[in-house]
Amino acid sequence: MAPEDVGFTLTPAQQRVVTSTRDAKVLVPAQAGAGKTTTLVHRVEHLMKAEGIGASEILIWTFSRAAAQVLRGRVGRNAVAGRRVRAQTFDSWASSFLSEVGYLPEQLARMTFDDRIELARQEILNGAVENTERGKPAHVIIDEVQDLVGLRRDMVESFLDHFPDIGFTVVGDTAQSIYGFQVADPQERADETGYFFSWVRGSFGDEVHEVVLDDNFRARTAEARVALPLGAQLRNDDEAVACLPQLRSCLATLPLFGGLDTPFAQDSLRYFNGTTAILCRDNAQVLLMAEQLVKLGVPHRIQRSPRSGAAPAWVAGLIGATGMATLSQERFEELVPEFSAPGDLDVAETWRSLRTVAGAARNRLDPEALRRATADSRLPDDLTALPSRSIVVSTVHRAKGLEFDRVLVAGFTAQEQRRTDETDLAAEARLLYVAMTRPRDDLFRVEGPKTWALRKGEQLYKPIARWYATGHKNWVRAGIESIETDVCHEAPARIHGPGADPVAAQKYLVGSVRPGDLVSLDRLHDLPSSDTETPPYGIVHEGMPIGEISRSFRHDLWRLLKQSANFRVERWPCRITGLQVDCVESVVGPGALTERHGLGDRGVWLAPRLCGLGRFDWTHADRLPEGHDHS
Repeated sequence: MAPEDVGFTLTPAQQRVVTSTRDAKVLVPAQAGAGKTTTLVHRVEHLMKAEGIGASEILIWTFSRAAAQVLRGRVGRNAVAGRRVRAQTFDSWASSFLSEVGYLPEQLARMTFDDRIELARQEILNGAVENTERGKPAHVIIDEVQDLVGLRRDMVESFLDHFPDIGFTVVGDTAQSIYGFQVADPQERADETGYFFSWVRGSFGDEVHEVVLDDNFRARTAEARVALPLGAQLRNDDEAVACLPQLRSCLATLPLFGGLDTPFAQDSLRYFNGTTAILCRDNAQVLLMAEQLVKLGVPHRIQRSPRSGAAPAWVAGLIGATGMATLSQERFEELVPEFSAPGDLDVAETWRSLRTVAGAARNRLDPEALRRATADSRLPDDLTALPSRSIVVSTVHRAKGLEFDRVLVAGFTAQEQRRTDETDLAAEARLLYVAMTRPRDDLFRVEGPKTWALRKGEQLYKPIARWYATGHKNWVRAGIESIETDVCHEAPARIHGPGADPVAAQKYLVGSVRPGDLVSLDRLHDLPSSDTETPPYGIVHEGMPIGEISRSFRHDLWRLLKQSANFRVERWPCRITGLQVDCVESVVGPGALTERHGLGDRGVWLAPRLCGLGRFDWTHADRLPEGHDHS
């Protein structure tokens, strides 16, 4: 339920949350579809209008970039001043905070996400928040707290402990706690369930005002509501385990969508007037489901990791569009058609969002500051989230907090149930519950792909953090998952080699490359740069080179092929096919490099980001014939 809906009225429980004072410590257990986003939107508006808090004094933490984008967009539409509210993921906030207190991009680049979270926690305790430009917030809103576990929970607890006088609004639902797997120890993982709720109650005692939201505004049909009555049982581990057979029984009674290889199912996906999510148990199923949709010609998007963001292509166009030191809002609006911004871009909201990281005096924008923010991955989450598409293929984990008109639940078949019967059954029950509570209207079962040939790379002789395809023999290497770091960002495409023309390559990326397009990785020659990587591969889109793969991909591919200590990697796939373009993103590098190649002196260019499962073509694996064109 959106606040702009005609006739919208807050429930009494929502009203109590919304109208709490700025210093109030409000804990809000909220079941699936209970209107928590709507409640938080109105909460922000109340804090600004009735409590006198400036938008920049409100800090909103959420779990995914998609959720941050939705929340910030809704707040901005409901109150113009709300467009300046900080809505960030925990990881994004930690990175921005560390940059603001003096850590250099190259220092942060060497850290894992967990490293940054822990360092941010230490800086909070050292008083660094008070010394930032915005200082300590007047109120903190935390969404999806049921999945605050481990280091991220420690960081948030340290923050609230360090500022005991500020108010907060904390929202979540233990029944939807599905990120416990991030904690390796089974007993510690079990202890994490509901831990943050208990910590808030225990730490702040009588100061805490608890308001339960248990209405449902999402599900509009009986089938979309089928799992909701089981939510209360899932908040306790023992009851959650007992609840799993009931959820599985509910799932079994749902209509079967039908095989995706049938014309009826394909047309139903292509021509459905609404949003569809195909929700899978794990990334192996996502990769194979997406591969099947590609073969069938059904447009879709693979849902990114909550931590993954890309600077949109139009940012490079904006930075390079002017040589001025600062840019007025009027000039920005004039330039929008020139830098290939999407047609539905909210120009006023985008301007305000850009100024949060690159603002200059007198309501102007600093392109150089925007360039630095892009290089440091400090763009606001609402700018880096992907545009929505009508069909999304996602793990249940990555769809948390989102809703769709229609949901197809895959991968919870009897075979999969047998595979998980010896694992964390409470977590399995909550995972299925989250999947079954995402739809507004239609809920179906769909047959999931057989994943026996896909395996996690963590178990390899040389481990890699991605899935790979094998065969009936363990030594077979048939494919590899693409991740967000697989494209080389050291230089623009086509700056060397036959047909070198970086300017043409940039124009082609703007005008001809779209999300979902297929690309291949073609081996360029037979000479690796080191003994622990493969030769380079070019990224080819409809016969046009649009980039090269990164050194990290070449290392991972070599590690995948290195099967034992004595095994020498001397054969490499000639071509890797089946990968998709996730997006075209803005990349930052040396200004001298771009100026030398006719791309201006701002040091920005475009590069594709890839996703999906690449399949190996072992033709000419030993040596490329002279003049080989990969055809």
